[in-house]
Amino acid sequence: MINNKTAIALLAIILVAGCKPKFDEAIPKQGPVTEAVFASGSIEPKDAYTLTALFDGFIQKSLVTENDLVKDGQMLFQLDNRQQHTQVNIAKTNVEYARINSAGNSPTLTQIKAQITAARAKMQTDSMSLSRYEHLYTSNSVSKQDLDNARLNYQSSLSNYQAALENYKATENKVNQDYNVSRSQLENAEAGNQYYNLFAIGPSKVYQIFKKQGDLVRKGEQVAQLGNPDSIVINLDIDEGSIARVQPGQQVLVELNTEKNKTYEARISKVYPHFNETSQSYKVEARFLKEMPGLISGTQLQANIISNRKENALLIPHAYVMGGNKVLVQKDKKTDTVAITTGIVSDEWIEVLTGLTANDKIIKMK
Repeated sequence: MINNKTAIALLAIILVAGCKPKFDEAIPKQGPVTEAVFASGSIEPKDAYTLTALFDGFIQKSLVTENDLVKDGQMLFQLDNRQQHTQVNIAKTNVEYARINSAGNSPTLTQIKAQITAARAKMQTDSMSLSRYEHLYTSNSVSKQDLDNARLNYQSSLSNYQAALENYKATENKVNQDYNVSRSQLENAEAGNQYYNLFAIGPSKVYQIFKKQGDLVRKGEQVAQLGNPDSIVINLDIDEGSIARVQPGQQVLVELNTEKNKTYEARISKVYPHFNETSQSYKVEARFLKEMPGLISGTQLQANIISNRKENALLIPHAYVMGGNKVLVQKDKKTDTVAITTGIVSDEWIEVLTGLTANDKIIKMK
């Protein structure tokens, strides 16, 4: 049996429990707040370039390994160029043949010179015959028909002689042109040899090698990636909604995927104005403030770009702000809805510019 005192005590507990508030309370606080733009990205060498094969071939020699420092013009890879050597030898043979043909005593020009000599002799003979017939005609010793025949013979031999001279000039020009063309072809073939050797462009560091010794490389395929050994940059992707808050000089807190829970400081060095349709983001470049030895090109990372900071702001928790930037304020046991103007928004806090004071009590329903 429950006595009267026990019943009264139980009733009091029930009443207290029934009167327990169904909302949480908070008071705005003064303190620092930081606004950050989140970005993902990777580490890349500055002024990076890719060695690309200009011809098909097997890699005969790989003269470097990853992380090697190389000098300007240093040979890095050598491709099999036996086919190119064959082209060079053919071009050399063509040059020698063309040189012989273009010489003054070449068979072709010598034959034409003989034709010129014969044509000149025939022309001179016909010229003397024409003179004799002209003299005989004045004394009526030959007929007009004989004189005309002698004149026709001379004109024919003269035309043949002039044609032989023109033929010599044309042939001489052609063999000289053939010689020059074959020399150019030889120079091009010899120059093609150098494209089978891949060289460094300036002092560089070898960051990645895509093809090893013995691999077949097709024209246009990447062989290796190199870059400035003294300059590592952070490439970040920023979405459209956040790019307006990113400016050069802003602090960046970087966490490498290879070193979780460790933060490095960097600064925004460049904001590219071009929007990348593929990644649907803007590219931003940052630099570490301290030297970072041992970094591996392509390392993925997460970053927070500090876009705004205030040391003494009026702050309330995110959870207390309703739609339309409104909060519930309790005054004298009454609850009013108040519109506020917000400033910096961090992960946990929202800065209040107008609408609340540090003495207001705000509530949210549980």
